[in-house]
Amino acid sequence: MKNGANYKWNRRDFIKTTLLSLAAIPFIQSCTNSVEKLIFKITGTNHILGHRLRTSDFPKPTKTINENIVIIGGGISGLSAARYLSKNGITDFKVIELENEVGGNSSAGENSYSKYPFGAHYLPLPNPTDTELISFLNQENIITHFEDENPIFNEAYLCFDPHERLFIKNYWQEGIIPKYALNEEDLRAFEKFDELISELKTVKGNDNLFAFDIPINKASKDEQFTNLDKITLAKWLIHNNLNNEHLNIYLNYCCKDDYGIGIDKVSAWAGLHYFCGRKNSNHNVLTWPEGNQFLVEKLAKYSKGKQLKNELVYQIEEMENKVHLLVYDSKTNESKTIIANQVIVATPQFVNKYLIKNRKDFVADFEYAPWLTATIVVKKIPLSEGAPLSWDNVIHNGFGLGYIYNQHQHLHQYKPPFVLTYYAALSEKDLLTERRNLYSKSDEYWKNIILSDLEKAHYGITNEIESIEIHKKGHGMISPFPNFIFSEKLKQASQNTKNIYFAHSDLSGISIFEEAFHQGINAAKKLIDETTLDT
Repeated sequence: MKNGANYKWNRRDFIKTTLLSLAAIPFIQSCTNSVEKLIFKITGTNHILGHRLRTSDFPKPTKTINENIVIIGGGISGLSAARYLSKNGITDFKVIELENEVGGNSSAGENSYSKYPFGAHYLPLPNPTDTELISFLNQENIITHFEDENPIFNEAYLCFDPHERLFIKNYWQEGIIPKYALNEEDLRAFEKFDELISELKTVKGNDNLFAFDIPINKASKDEQFTNLDKITLAKWLIHNNLNNEHLNIYLNYCCKDDYGIGIDKVSAWAGLHYFCGRKNSNHNVLTWPEGNQFLVEKLAKYSKGKQLKNELVYQIEEMENKVHLLVYDSKTNESKTIIANQVIVATPQFVNKYLIKNRKDFVADFEYAPWLTATIVVKKIPLSEGAPLSWDNVIHNGFGLGYIYNQHQHLHQYKPPFVLTYYAALSEKDLLTERRNLYSKSDEYWKNIILSDLEKAHYGITNEIESIEIHKKGHGMISPFPNFIFSEKLKQASQNTKNIYFAHSDLSGISIFEEAFHQGINAAKKLIDETTLDT
């Protein structure tokens, strides 16, 4: 399961499993003839408009508008802030969003067969202490009721069986912890890692806080734990005599899943947080065909009629106890000035450095992994030996992270055609190079990369594909390299000014729904509290 929620190594699984060593099936070039017939399109974030921030090449404002509160950014943080304001009686606000729809990394699409995510696609069950998130899920009937104070979740939203499988040695095994081709040394490495994770999940620092927790601001600041942010996870593994090939491949997959970067680049603290931050004993996740767009819709209703879409804020300046915003409307090709009393900036820091003066220095360490997703409609999936089609389907040591079966939560799970969403984090080279490659390499190049990866697990699948929609996201998520999460620069970037409040998951250092959700709430709370003090 994602986020380390289902990490558990069972020695009996290894003993019961027969070692397989079949030769890998190569990608067959002859399939390309049929590929040319399929429906193929490219989507993605509006990076062209966003890149205009670098030159600030916009028309001069032709009108001035006064607003009470403006929220810049319609991702999870911005929508969460809007919800909190609304639920506390403050409805005089606007949400400005660059894209055609709100949602950010949780946006989604839909075709004739199913909805499907462009990015985030699940939510692990919340920690028992996360009362804000539990309250939200309860209000939206995702939690149906409580038994002995324990939340009971709507069964339609809990991931159906089978949850996950791994393609390894030409065989689909249940679960994504590798079981095949492991010797006793490999087995011991997984067992030792499991023991260390079990210990780190419950250990507390001198401040009586968990070493790892969600949201991150609740985690211990004890140096024995925060010092883990100074080294990579790869170095931590070596220090603990866990430099094992099969374990490394598995952990590389896990870290790319949440952070877009592998064990040789990610901070050890962040890598361990993946496994240790979640405290819920129920290892299932909440998921929907459209992924976390389902949650976006629950949050977005609080700003209905208050969303200004396809609009880009290109300058923010505090003047005379107000906040002056220069805003470009891509629909009308006009600019305007908005004068607001307070502003919540819920955009990532790679955007903010162009909006506000003197921010470039302390946001220089904010790095974001580029992502490629592809929604693939398949008439039929060629049979493969082993476990059946699951929600999460991972190809061992593949180019990407495998694919999600989007109709998994449908009542008729296995009715064709099948809609799959393939995920790949691009981080083998430095992230700037990978980002440039994402946009500079041909669409045909990326199509062939994806098909080649899928052919490893499903020989002949190319001939069964009806359509491919590739979605490009140049700045997909914050990537926590060493010396970032507890850095002074991150703290500086989080500091509010008199009338400007910052909220985004990158200010937590990790990009997960919970952090974005709490970032929005915290910014809105501070705005309300300080506004109250001023009156």
